[in-house]
Amino acid sequence: MRDNLYIRLGGAEEVTWLTENEAGLVRRGALSEAAVAAAGKHVIVMVPGADVVLTKVAVPTRNRNRMAAAVPYLLEEQLAADVDDSHFALGERDADGQVAVAVVSVSCMDGWLARLAAAGVQADKIIPEPLLLPYRPDTWSLLVERDCVNLRSAAQGGLALDSANLDFMLRRTLAELEMKPSQLHAWIASDAAEGVTFPQDLGVEVRIEPLEETSLAFLARQTHEDTAIDLLQGAYSRREQLGKLWRPWRPAAALLAVWMILQFGVKLYQHHTLQSQDNSLREEISRIYLQTFPKAKRVVDARLQMQQHLDELRGGKGDASEFLQLLAEVSGPATEVGGVEVDRLTYKDGEMNIALMISDLQRLEQLKDRLAKGTHMNVEIQSATTRNDRVEARVRIKGDHS
Repeated sequence: MRDNLYIRLGGAEEVTWLTENEAGLVRRGALSEAAVAAAGKHVIVMVPGADVVLTKVAVPTRNRNRMAAAVPYLLEEQLAADVDDSHFALGERDADGQVAVAVVSVSCMDGWLARLAAAGVQADKIIPEPLLLPYRPDTWSLLVERDCVNLRSAAQGGLALDSANLDFMLRRTLAELEMKPSQLHAWIASDAAEGVTFPQDLGVEVRIEPLEETSLAFLARQTHEDTAIDLLQGAYSRREQLGKLWRPWRPAAALLAVWMILQFGVKLYQHHTLQSQDNSLREEISRIYLQTFPKAKRVVDARLQMQQHLDELRGGKGDASEFLQLLAEVSGPATEVGGVEVDRLTYKDGEMNIALMISDLQRLEQLKDRLAKGTHMNVEIQSATTRNDRVEARVRIKGDHS
């Protein structure tokens, strides 16, 4: 699990940041310096409460998508800015059926994200500072600093007050409430200990204590709470941000996808064609083999089986090229004469013996003459017997090289 890195993003150029495993050691500097520490971390960015309106509204639907579409128009009359210029982040529904909403201007969100992106920081969460104060029911929590006071008034509610007008703003805020909190718990930061006076006689119990740690470390301890509203929703969600980066590449990606599909289709067609040709060739080889060796019952490996038969014909294993050459020289004249049926054929040491049936003696002589015409073979009719108007003959053939 990645460690958290907390960045407090104020209005100044300098920011403060804190790494979870560094025991409260807060660093201050340019955002680009914080980016170095952010490598490999889960980055939580805290933004000023003065820029965010935390409110709530009754929404009739529980569907989050429909809720997100309806909230801007339900809050339109409560906001000074145009809803089209505002970003709305949804919280949870409370016991009264009202949904907490964080409202921030689009220009603020764009500015924060641009500033982070320029420094090379990718935020995993952006949370308003008031929602990072401790929360207890019926108690308001306040963090009093020299320039700002963050106030958390509910699980997902709060606001930011001006330190200079703290007394007036706090009394006015309490006066507008029908039900006041039972206690105000204020932490006074060291930079505000002398410059800010916390008001008294507010009509509620006030508990004040000095902040014993830095404001950033104090706020960071509450980020684990599920009640903090993450502003990275809707158009600013990680999915949408990735979509914005991806969108310009969609045409190129679509062309690439089409090209790959076409390439795959062509390759598949070629493979199918070659496979069909290979199957046809195998069937033809099997047919020729079975035609040549009719006693064979099945073909497993035509080449190997053919070699075995050739070895048998030669009387043993050896070079089959002489036999094939001699067989080729014999087959031509036998086809030209016609009426020749080979009953048996043996080959050994360059000599071929053929037992055959032929229609008559005249054709037998023609076969001998045609075989003997070439200089490659020595032909001898060893026997010829007439039977049933056919001639059974045995012919011995030798090549010149034998």
